[in-house]
Amino acid sequence: MTRGRALLAALLVTLATPATWPIALAAFLLRGGIVVVLLPVVVLPTTVGIGNSIGPSLMTVAFGAIPIEVIVVTASIGIGALVWLVAGGWLAAALEAEGARIVASDEDVAGPPPGPVPPPAGRVAARILIARLVASLPLGVVLALGSIRLVFVTYRELTTPLDVGTPIAVRVLVGAPEVVIAVIVAWTLAEIVGAVAARRIALTDAHVGAALVHAVAVLLREPLSSLARFWLPSLVLLLILVPSGLAAGIAWDAVGSVLSDDDPIRTLVTVVAFVGLWIAGLLLIGVVCAWRAAIWTVVEVAREGTFGGSADRRPGHWRLARSSATLWPGRPWGRSRRRGEP
Repeated sequence: MTRGRALLAALLVTLATPATWPIALAAFLLRGGIVVVLLPVVVLPTTVGIGNSIGPSLMTVAFGAIPIEVIVVTASIGIGALVWLVAGGWLAAALEAEGARIVASDEDVAGPPPGPVPPPAGRVAARILIARLVASLPLGVVLALGSIRLVFVTYRELTTPLDVGTPIAVRVLVGAPEVVIAVIVAWTLAEIVGAVAARRIALTDAHVGAALVHAVAVLLREPLSSLARFWLPSLVLLLILVPSGLAAGIAWDAVGSVLSDDDPIRTLVTVVAFVGLWIAGLLLIGVVCAWRAAIWTVVEVAREGTFGGSADRRPGHWRLARSSATLWPGRPWGRSRRRGEP
């Protein structure tokens, strides 16, 4: 299947299966998208505020004493991150598997793959989570090594800044472009391998190792197609996130400004506008995320030929060929049964 055909087929299937929209949106939010969605309505602390908050504790640590507050906060953050990684990752994996099954069973893709009873959803979700984590190991290594470089750049910008008019986050990223490039490359590879492996597990009940080997082989065999399948819908998602976030941020500021007014009608209209923009943005994000996920499912189903099922696309399209295996009598149509034939 060509790149353009896969993108178009996945888009048509996504529009025809709205049940995948909330599933894809929930998986996106669980895997960190909630931070991007809430960013327009969250007031980020300034550099001075961060310094005033953690400065005393850092000074104490620098002199060799670790306050109990630092230990409690650090442990709480670590436990929360671990719970989010495991519980949220498992739930996102279960949603990803369900979305892949919905797309694969659509009559315009291949029809539901026949076979034994599907494996338990919990086991499939656990395998997908493990495959995703293994695929993200290189990204974790890059983040760990790159954080060291970012710490030095951040320290330099805080102590001897060259441009105080630019936000410190931008200055740090510009000061360490190699880290940014390495993270983007590692993230891209992790997403591609993880997505292909997840479909392999969800649709064929493959083991984690076999699914990862298959995903790496697909990436090596089809590098340009794999990059296109990942980056084209990702850029579309970015084009949705930026304007919707800006609109939600403007509407949120307007809500904050009218809450102190004595005009209830104006307040109601502003709040309704903010909620409407927020819901519209989430709807568009859900559709695009469902499209991103459907691309990998459509390509995987086309690659494997419905995993041993019928090649007929719609119920009742029985052909005089063994592709319609469920009703094949074992002999050419029109010939009478001979003695000994089933």
